Amino acid sequence: MASPASVVSAATMSPPTGSEAPGCDPQLAAVTAERKRKRKESNRLSAQRSRARKQRQLDELTDQVAALRARNGAMAAAAYDIERRCAAVQAENTLLQAMNLELGERLQSLTELIQWMEGAMYHQPQPQPQLLDANMYNYY
Repeated sequence: MASPASVVSAATMSPPTGSEAPGCDPQLAAVTAERKRKRKESNRLSAQRSRARKQRQLDELTDQVAALRARNGAMAAAAYDIERRCAAVQAENTLLQAMNLELGERLQSLTELIQWMEGAMYHQPQPQPQLLDANMYNYY
């Protein structure tokens, strides 16, 4: 058990509060109450500022979400348009490749025909100009 001297010394070490000490100084109690009131007011204002700051942050994030959704929608529309144009270009490219193949074959055929005609012209005797003129008069 604790001795009476240790109980008295422990009691004198802690400062008495306004409700514990009936003979306490009223001016000290008023100062303490004022400090407590100011601390509560300060805490209340700090909490109010904190809530306002959080609300501003939430509003900013909400605005960012709206802006990003709008941007995402615009980008999706642009991507769709690009895909549509790409498909049209691919279809046109396929058509042009087929036309190129067809025209290449036609050119090859015409080139062969020209070569054949040039070869035939050099191997056949040419009509004489006098014979042509004489033949022209025979038809009348």
